[in-house]
This record gives sequence, C-alpha cells and structure tokens, in this order.
Amino acid sequence: MDVSELLDDIKERLRPLKTRMFPQQVLLELTEAGLVGQGYSNGRVAPITINVPLPSLTIKEGMPIEVEPLADLIGDLLVRDGLIDAYVMAALPQVAVDWRVIDWGAAEVPDDGVAALRERAPELGLPYGLEEAAMDLRPLAGGGGRKQLLATTRREVVEGWIKVFHQAGTNLDRLACPQTCRLAALAGVLEGLEPGALVVLLTVLEQGQQLMAIRDGVPLFEWMLPARADAQRAEVERCVAFLRREFGAVEPLELLLEGEMEEVEVLEEALGVAVRPIQPEPYGSLVLQGLAIPEAAP
Repeated sequence: MDVSELLDDIKERLRPLKTRMFPQQVLLELTEAGLVGQGYSNGRVAPITINVPLPSLTIKEGMPIEVEPLADLIGDLLVRDGLIDAYVMAALPQVAVDWRVIDWGAAEVPDDGVAALRERAPELGLPYGLEEAAMDLRPLAGGGGRKQLLATTRREVVEGWIKVFHQAGTNLDRLACPQTCRLAALAGVLEGLEPGALVVLLTVLEQGQQLMAIRDGVPLFEWMLPARADAQRAEVERCVAFLRREFGAVEPLELLLEGEMEEVEVLEEALGVAVRPIQPEPYGSLVLQGLAIPEAAP
C-alpha cells in the first residue's frame, strides 16, 4: 500500500469518528417542484447549495413516485457538497401535510397526546383515518399549555421518504412538517406583537401564494390565493374582513410577507397597514430556518 492509499484508508476510518465529534447537518425542504437545501453546523448556516427543480410527477401529492432517481439525485448532491455523512433534517412537501389545533380544554393534557388521540379517535375532518396517519403534536406558544398543533400525513408518505433517504445512503435525522417549521421560525416575531393581534402571513410558494392567519401564536387557517395579482389582493382583503368580524375590528393587524408579491402597495392602502417583509436569511426560507430549531421537528 503506497502513501496515498494509506492516507485514503485513514481518512475512511476516521469518517465515522469525525461525524460524531463534529456533526454536520443538512436542512432540506422538499416540494413537488424541487429540492432546496443548505448545510448547518455548530449554529452556522452555509449558503444555499441545493436548489434543484424536479420533473413533473417525480413527487405526487407529497409522495415520492420516482424513488430511485430521487435517491440518486439526493445522494449525488450531498456527495458533491461533501455532506454525505451529515445528518439530514428534511421538511415534507406541504401538500402532503394536514394540520389541526387540538384544544384539550379542561381535561388534563396527556403525556402522550398522539397515543391519546389514537385511542379517542376524534373526528378531525382529515381525508384519512388516524389509523393511517403519521402524527406529530407540538405545544403552541399562545395556547396556555392547553392547545397543541397536530400535523399529520399518510403513513405511506413517511415510509416512502424514509426509503428514498435510505437508498441515497444518507443519515436521515428527522422528517418535519413545514407548517410547524414556519411557526417555529416566526416565534420571535409573534412574541413581540400585542396580545390579540391578528397576523396574516403571506408566503410565496412554488405553486402560488399562500395565506396563514395566526392569533396569539395559534394558527387559525391556511389558504391558497388565486394566481392573478388583483384576485390575490381581493382574497387577502376578504380574509382580513372575516378575521375582523370574528375577533373584532379593534384588534391590531400585522401583515407579514415572505417573498415578493405584486400590488403590495395597493393592499397596504386598502387595509391601512404596512406590510412587514420577513427575511429568513441566511436561511433559504422560513421552513429551513424552522428546521434548525430542534423543537420544530419530530
């Protein structure tokens, strides 16, 4: 064995030790349109190095359809960036995830809320039964300890992505829900608002504009906006009018915007509120930022 082979052999033997002593992580946002990701180590965020579009129907309704090509692509990207030994924290495609706010009311909050929900089997209006669901339950900052955010997806979706990452040869640390990540990333902003403030978060996604309404840290609803700019503005105004009827017109209103939106000035004038841009930099998105917060992922 020559010197170069010996050095290569030593490096290969040291890789597991280095991984344990200096853990690297990859933040990866999965969407039906593509993959976006960046490295993360010791609290430092690397620039976006993964930003890859995907062919149509590679992922359908959040489910990986082309498992082997996806696995090869992810593996190749991580090898390219020297991150194949890193721990991957991935956010599921948003279209695959449903969420509900669970209010335990006067009842004692169970230690294992997921098990309690499976046992009680409440009607949550999900498109599948809880027996088919993978569930994640997180406390909500504004819930007084009684409200929790339940994020669910079909179990087969989780199993499909585990298979993809296994075939890619990666260390999959966890699969998170994008809504949970987004709320975790906004925690500091939400805590600084007046009690009772009505928050409208506008997010630019690859499939269009999305609105999420939040009050006292508790999400109220999520809504996709129309494609046309004037129709988007009208829909935001309609949602704000609904919120003000529901909670009172005197409640302060906060408009948060992640990304770029047309006719922002017209919207500001119509609602009498300035839009507050949300810049998650150096993270690529609020979802990627939330992935870096341990409490945001199962």
